[in-house]
Amino acid sequence: MWPTVHAAIEFVLGLQRADGTIPWLPGSDITLRAGCSSIHHAIRSASHLAHAVEDPRPSWSAAAGQLADAIRGPEKFLPKPHSMDWYYPVLGGVLDTTALSRRWHEFVVAGLGVRCVDDQPWVTGGETAELALVLAVRGHLDQADQLLRDVERLRDTDGSYWTGYQYENDVLWPDERTTWTAGAVLLAHAALAGEPATTATFTPSA
Repeated sequence: MWPTVHAAIEFVLGLQRADGTIPWLPGSDITLRAGCSSIHHAIRSASHLAHAVEDPRPSWSAAAGQLADAIRGPEKFLPKPHSMDWYYPVLGGVLDTTALSRRWHEFVVAGLGVRCVDDQPWVTGGETAELALVLAVRGHLDQADQLLRDVERLRDTDGSYWTGYQYENDVLWPDERTTWTAGAVLLAHAALAGEPATTATFTPSA
């Protein structure tokens, strides 16, 4: 699948701006901090793959560095109330976990999980599990374990996970059980268990 990876990264980097950011879609003026953090992780991973197939791409590493510099300056991005903008720069390998302390109490609800947005009483399984993944990979195992315990309130009897819980109204919402929530939970549990491939994928490296 290397030709597919190569083509995808080249397409994305063709959108990169002079300030290092990459827009949400071609022709758009919108740049999102969470989106760029995810792209940074993808470019870094693709760079490792390039070395593995003996086709190194130093320009990709340079582009990832430019993007990381942009992510460290949040004023370049459309402000959003989502917790992903808070923890994705850490998940994407740009910032360390000290960056999480500034807004921890805005997003993490003790015993319930992580709020999707900072202005609603709504915790979501995907965000909770992703933060647990970040913490597990960076060695904060007790915090990661607690978040995964919190997310279990969203587990259905068939093993799937509801998207979220509106805790003021005490209801599961929306009426859906999503694959991305399940996937995030699986990754977080793998990281907490020290599964080598998961740990390697999400551990920051040069």
